[in-house]
Amino acid sequence: MSDKICAGSVTLVGAGPGDPELITLKGRRILEEADVVVHDRLTGWDALNYAKPDAELIDVGNIGENGGCCPTPQDGIEKILVKKALEGKKVVRLKGGDPFLFGRGGEEMAALVKEGITCEVVPGVTSAIAVPACAGIPVTHRDYSSSVHIITAHKREEASVDYDTLARLDGTLVFLMGASRLEEIGERLIAAGMDAKTPAAVIENGTTPRQRQLIGTLSDLPERAKALDIQAPAVLVIGQVVVLGEILNQSNRLAPASGELDVGG
Repeated sequence: MSDKICAGSVTLVGAGPGDPELITLKGRRILEEADVVVHDRLTGWDALNYAKPDAELIDVGNIGENGGCCPTPQDGIEKILVKKALEGKKVVRLKGGDPFLFGRGGEEMAALVKEGITCEVVPGVTSAIAVPACAGIPVTHRDYSSSVHIITAHKREEASVDYDTLARLDGTLVFLMGASRLEEIGERLIAAGMDAKTPAAVIENGTTPRQRQLIGTLSDLPERAKALDIQAPAVLVIGQVVVLGEILNQSNRLAPASGELDVGG
């Protein structure tokens, strides 16, 4: 633990799934009061408009969906948070979605606690729930699915996704950070026994005016998404609830980025 007197603090704030109005009231208030905002790529620049004009904004990047390195390594991010707090600053670590859902918030808080720095977490709206909702897909529905399973498609190199277990689950599967791995995910689930005709959807830039969604099946979705050049950030949803997207999204549709997006199976 540091022997320095620390008058500063760090708050991990979830910025939500993309729409700046989906940040919580508490998250916005703390962001408005921050001296320093350490943010990543997925927070969105609109949310940063809530910071006060003289706040120091530090862009540390974010791990990409293809597994590439972020501009600032994770231990480097933690050192920045510690340094700024030891300077007596009120620091916000602004993260897309929720800080503790694949956001490495637990690692960062552990580093802060080790240094004796006052820290707090402000939960955020996760894209795993909000993005499908804005595409008219409820991740649970008593007629279709009573459980939801959230999986990151990008993990540490020594870890792997257990597709055999996932293929046997009777619920909704939501993959985050998987835009570049749609084909692999589909092939692995089908090989593990999941029906190739299982409904599947991919939603790009969810909750924003650039949102696009494509509905198909586990087998045909990757090729169709490739043809439409679906890019990150995107959320992949697999399960029977996806069929509701063609029904419920008619009154909830956001304008696609360019042209009309075919949502037919």
